[in-house]
Amino acid sequence: MTETMQAGGVEVPGKLKRTAKKLAAAGETLVQIAPAILHSRASEQMLAIARMGMLDKIIGYLVTTDRCIHFVRPGLAWDSVQTVPLDAIDDVEYVQEFHSNTLKIKVGDKSDKIIFYEDVHGIRFYQHLKKIISERQKG
Repeated sequence: MTETMQAGGVEVPGKLKRTAKKLAAAGETLVQIAPAILHSRASEQMLAIARMGMLDKIIGYLVTTDRCIHFVRPGLAWDSVQTVPLDAIDDVEYVQEFHSNTLKIKVGDKSDKIIFYEDVHGIRFYQHLKKIISERQKG
């Protein structure tokens, strides 16, 4: 079992302690951490591992904060992080009615797929983003 810590009620895997501390120092509040990978940055083998939900082989995480989503691939000395501000995301949608644990996020005219290891994490992320997008459109 991996070592974890709590940050704002969100369980932080031991591999992400460095990233969680940096985000907290930047004033970001953790909302959700889920094992997931970004389709454009994954090999076919990585995609297969994620789709099968092999939690013992987690390659990457989707870290959602109150301001951004961060795609994190933990490393020995440093983590590879790709960040997208929440206010830049135009839409989120299910891919194949979520049978493949995949969501598509749209930023401007570009889009990318996120493959979740567990469907409950993807559903929670989808609901969170839809709420933010809806509130932004109202205001």
